[in-house]
Amino acid sequence: MMIKVKQASIAHPQFISQHISQHISQHISQHQAVKDLAPPRSRAKQNRWRRSLDKLALAGSLAVGTFAPLGIANPAAAGPLPEQSLWGNPTCAVTPIEIGRKNELRKASLNDSASAQLYEAIVQRHSQQLHDCRDRTWPQTQAVWLRLYANDAEPGVLEDVLDRIVNRGYNQVFVEVFYDGRVLLPVANNPTPWKAVTEEAVQDGEVSAEHDIWAESVRLGQERGLKVYGWAFTLNFGYSYSELSDRQAALALNGNNENSIANSRFDPQEVAGGKSFYLDAYEPDHLFIDPYHPQSQKDLTDAVKALMEAQPDGMVFDYVRYPTTFGQDTLISNVKQLWIYGNASRQTLLRSLPDPVAKQIMSVYMDNGAVTAADLIAAESNSSNLIIPGATAPLPNDPEKSAAIAESLLWQIAVNHAYQGVVKFLNTVTLPLQQNNVAIGTVFFPGGNRKSGQTYDARMQPWHLFPTKMERHPMTYAICDDGVCVAKQVEQVVNRSSPETLVCPVLAGTWGQKFGGHPSLETQMQAIAGLVNPEQVNCVSHFVYAWMEPESDKQRKAGTATGN
Repeated sequence: MMIKVKQASIAHPQFISQHISQHISQHISQHQAVKDLAPPRSRAKQNRWRRSLDKLALAGSLAVGTFAPLGIANPAAAGPLPEQSLWGNPTCAVTPIEIGRKNELRKASLNDSASAQLYEAIVQRHSQQLHDCRDRTWPQTQAVWLRLYANDAEPGVLEDVLDRIVNRGYNQVFVEVFYDGRVLLPVANNPTPWKAVTEEAVQDGEVSAEHDIWAESVRLGQERGLKVYGWAFTLNFGYSYSELSDRQAALALNGNNENSIANSRFDPQEVAGGKSFYLDAYEPDHLFIDPYHPQSQKDLTDAVKALMEAQPDGMVFDYVRYPTTFGQDTLISNVKQLWIYGNASRQTLLRSLPDPVAKQIMSVYMDNGAVTAADLIAAESNSSNLIIPGATAPLPNDPEKSAAIAESLLWQIAVNHAYQGVVKFLNTVTLPLQQNNVAIGTVFFPGGNRKSGQTYDARMQPWHLFPTKMERHPMTYAICDDGVCVAKQVEQVVNRSSPETLVCPVLAGTWGQKFGGHPSLETQMQAIAGLVNPEQVNCVSHFVYAWMEPESDKQRKAGTATGN
């Protein structure tokens, strides 16, 4: 979720091949007279080229489906925390008197067993009240996004955070477990290539190497009636992953042989050893991986397996897309702008093509960013004993138009390959969750799959192809005073999702006040309720806890929070 601020298969309808075959047929019929006048040897050559086109069309049969209309995504903007925390008007909230009573018991429970029993009792009572209220109040699931810190290992601090969440009527929380190149696993039990969030705190003797903040948050959250989900980055492996010499082949590359941090603001020497974790990372600072590389698949799968041991209620996956280093809201049309040039991705694409001619043409296309009539002639000449006089002899049936058809087809195949990489990677790394019937969700921008003509959103985020059994958490961050634009984004995702798919929109903002250009959460939720059938959207989440409880976040981030 960029706020700077089962093995399901992909559908394979024949839309693309039919579409291209239609254009090929029209092209051929328009030039029938030219074909009839062609000498026998040239006509044979032409027929072989038509067969190559047909094979390429078949290779491109992975459907990209229907796309979001051209529109501008509005990611929540970076900026400071709200100057003040307003309570607003949340539903199913705990009363102020009960909040004060629970907080005093929480503090006393740290040193007094009798108070601890009373605290446990009030926690359980509020849990039941929350369940009963949310069961009869829209939305039945109201969630919040939360980042934890090493300071949360202090006695009573994590309890305070989770109590504050329940107090505001939330019954679900998304805890960030893999982000910016760190994992929320104990240092002593971290089988991943990433450092733990608590790494430095353990080195300084502030936190035990065995302390598992993630498992503790699951346990304490569930005790309070919260469903606890892990929230993990997906293709974004964090800047520090680039420091691993044995992982270089797993990085995503574009057609300029650049990885996604080629234009990072970070000084590699200053952020060496994982220090990038402590800096605000923007899009050019995020390192994306090649989803086709087995090493990247294994690394994230290992992390998912380790995080599963805490027995969360589910996991959601963010950054299920490619980088957008070509510019915000960019639509791309050149193959060199795709992140498919890593060796694993490129070889997978070439292996998927039907014959040596198609492979050669695609390779030339990727190298040059275009394909010409001369390229087609050269590919055909190298694949057969037939001799065509003159290396640049024109193909019959207008070679320039043939080249244009081929380039359009090659572009579509390349786009499909990029899309397929995202979906297959998602399915691969979530397989342990699927096998254990743990809920899975995806986090995405509604416009991440935009298409306009033959141009595509640079994020290449094919959420319309994500498995229907996975929850959909669209980041509906459009900005308008009345929140109607947010509701329309929600409606767009609902209309293009299966009835069996849970759609749970993510709203950016806070209670009782406008912040970062976003209207209050109350305003946005009212707009959604007025436009979308509540039975279709019975789950809403709010980004982010830090905006609702800025002092809590500041203290914990600074390491100064105590349970007292």
